[in-house]
Amino acid sequence: MDKLKTFLLGVREELRRVIWPPKNTVIKATISVIIFSLVIGIYLWILDLAFTKIISFILSLRGSL
Repeated sequence: MDKLKTFLLGVREELRRVIWPPKNTVIKATISVIIFSLVIGIYLWILDLAFTKIISFILSLRGSL
C-alpha cells in the first residue's frame, strides 16, 4: 500500500509540472480529430459498400454459369 501512495504522490507532482494547452487549442484539436475520424469513417464505409457490391456481383456470375 505504501508503494501505491508513493506512486500517486509522484503522479500528482508530475501533473503539477505539466504545461496544459489553452482551452481554445484543446477545442480546436478535438474538433479536428472528430472531423478527421468522420471523413475516414465515411471513406471506409464507401469502400466497404463498393467491395460488397463487387463481390456480390462476382458471386452472382458464378451461380449463373
